[in-house]
Amino acid sequence: MRKFRALGLLGIILLPLLLTGCFNYRDINRVTFSTSIIFDIDELGRTIIYLDCIKPYRSTNDSSDKGRRIIYKGEGKTVVEALSNINMISGYKLNYTQTKAYIFTERAAQKGIKKFLDLINDNNQFQMKSSAFVYYGDVQELLKTTSSDEEYLGLFLNEIVKTDNDDIKFIKSNINYYLSNTLMGSNTLMLSAMDLKKDAIDQKVEIKGGAVFKNNKLVENIPVEDTIAYNLLTRNLRYGNLEIPNPQSNDGFITLQILESNVKDSLKYEDGKFKLIKNIEIAVSVAEAQEQFVVDSDVLNYITKNEEAFVSEYSKFIFNKYKDKELDLFDVERMVEVYYPKSEVANPLKYTDIEVNTKVKIKGTGVTRNSL
Repeated sequence: MRKFRALGLLGIILLPLLLTGCFNYRDINRVTFSTSIIFDIDELGRTIIYLDCIKPYRSTNDSSDKGRRIIYKGEGKTVVEALSNINMISGYKLNYTQTKAYIFTERAAQKGIKKFLDLINDNNQFQMKSSAFVYYGDVQELLKTTSSDEEYLGLFLNEIVKTDNDDIKFIKSNINYYLSNTLMGSNTLMLSAMDLKKDAIDQKVEIKGGAVFKNNKLVENIPVEDTIAYNLLTRNLRYGNLEIPNPQSNDGFITLQILESNVKDSLKYEDGKFKLIKNIEIAVSVAEAQEQFVVDSDVLNYITKNEEAFVSEYSKFIFNKYKDKELDLFDVERMVEVYYPKSEVANPLKYTDIEVNTKVKIKGTGVTRNSL
């Protein structure tokens, strides 16, 4: 009995020694955390990396958190050399586990991002769920803008993604999605695009449109109006607006707010050609009506039929627009691999037509008059 008591007492004494946390106050004061990483390339082809970091400070005498923003820049012939050069000047150990955004400049994206992806994939500190963007603009302006806002760039972009994730104009993209799909199908993928927008007083970061990669190189910029059809054809949505002319007015418009959408697809092969079939169901409500608008069954039927026709035709137009550019945005080649694994058709996108069937349902509509 005494033996078991002695062993139990010994276990209680040793247990606190085994329960160590990730960081204590002393450790965290010696670490700098990256919130975002910007990958760039100069005119000579050398790699440039910017780290937007937070240097935290915790005290045992003060329960509050304190932090200081630090921006590092490193250059090198390789990505690893650029990071090593940052380590030499940082003064503190750099930690990448809190990185919320990876940003590729337009020039780096055009040259190719494979070497940056290899770095992210090979280093276990780099996060796979972090969002990825292509930035069109000057890096110094971007850092200056976010510095004036006293905003950590990675945390700011992370909040934007959380807020706009289900919006019809937002392109969903993260590193995990990109790396998981880069070897499938035609290796044509899309990342979110970002730029600086002139505001009433200064500039603000704006997520706008998409950037298309083929074989890990930027080949096309997608405007916002095209991302609407792209999202309707590729994923379920829970937010966004659609506009149509007001049938009771010469100049007014009606805004329909998307409550939810669902898309189902299939692929058929007949007579040497593929047919991509997209069935889209959209639930909407009337959010705004400019000028006079009185709701009755005829008006609702008009809105429903016109919106269904518009979504179907515009989606076909967008599909054919990028098909003509030989960009497989809708994963036709991957679907052929799944549905017809024995197919020997080279470049199946070239031999694919699309059929879009749209069903719109208006919910919760009352009577709206003279809404301006």
